[in-house]
Amino acid sequence: MACLDTSFLLDAGGRGGRQLKARARDKLVSLVEGGEVLTTTRFNVAELWVGVERTRDRPRERVAVETMLAPLTVLDFDESSARVFGRITAHLYAHGSPRGDMDILIASVVLVHGDRLVTRNARHFAGIPELVVETY
Repeated sequence: MACLDTSFLLDAGGRGGRQLKARARDKLVSLVEGGEVLTTTRFNVAELWVGVERTRDRPRERVAVETMLAPLTVLDFDESSARVFGRITAHLYAHGSPRGDMDILIASVVLVHGDRLVTRNARHFAGIPELVVETY
């Protein structure tokens, strides 16, 4: 399974410019042709909705987000994810590299579900034990 991060979803939708769109779409084709089950997390969905609320053309952006999410399985945060979140956060603090909760929340869901994370922002997830990050 491949969990698509917000950066990937935005790039595939053309929000990051032509080059990033092409790279993300090539990666998407590769994932689909490889028979991957495509997922995202509820936290990535929340980040997309922030974008909808911040744009001037909300109706158009709402349709774009709904279309983007339709074929994906959305993974939720549960008790196992909460425990993994706690473990990751403690590890990062112990190693002097705390970061924003949203990225750790995303990583915890990905780890619980045994996915790998497809993102442009690998550095946001660096140092998270056992997390497999794939860039494009």
